[in-house]
Amino acid sequence: MIEGIVTDMADLAVKTVEASVTAYIEGGSLEAQVRAWSDALRSMHSDIEEIAVELLARYQPVAVDLRTIKSSMKIAYDLSRFGRYAYDILQVQQLLNGYKIMDLKDEFIQDMSKKVLEMLKLSVDIYKRKSFDKVEDLSRMENEVDEMYRSHIRTMAENPPERAAACISDVLLTRHLERIADHACYIVEEVYYMVHGRSMYFR
Repeated sequence: MIEGIVTDMADLAVKTVEASVTAYIEGGSLEAQVRAWSDALRSMHSDIEEIAVELLARYQPVAVDLRTIKSSMKIAYDLSRFGRYAYDILQVQQLLNGYKIMDLKDEFIQDMSKKVLEMLKLSVDIYKRKSFDKVEDLSRMENEVDEMYRSHIRTMAENPPERAAACISDVLLTRHLERIADHACYIVEEVYYMVHGRSMYFR
């Protein structure tokens, strides 16, 4: 039961982040929908916590069963954070009057968004398959996203755009994307612990 809910959460998290990023880049009014999905993810996270506590109290699981429950709780938290970051991205868009960054390398934002979404989908795939044949790809993309974020911050500091709103919007968006990438890695680390009973870090 608990893994089924986590799988449903994972699918919804991907849809939520993808919709948010697309709306930010291309324009559109998806704030209400993304907020609803974000709230649903938070509710599902609470459901998983309640189920986990009941399972622990009733069955006193050990070994892989205990790891599955423990890791599912942590993964559910990470998935709920995706919903929060997705909503925050559209909040940035709204607070800055939907300002679309025309002078700040749209191509960069699109490339970073694409890479982060790929990481998110890969982490969900690893969770579903319980296979780690692509963790090197995830680790590589995580390093690339981190470097993109640091490089972009330096660029903004050294060559700020004429409009402050553009700079603020850009920095906040890339920060949210960077955090989504981090949580994608956290998920895979928890899956590894669930399967193998030991920790492994992919960041």
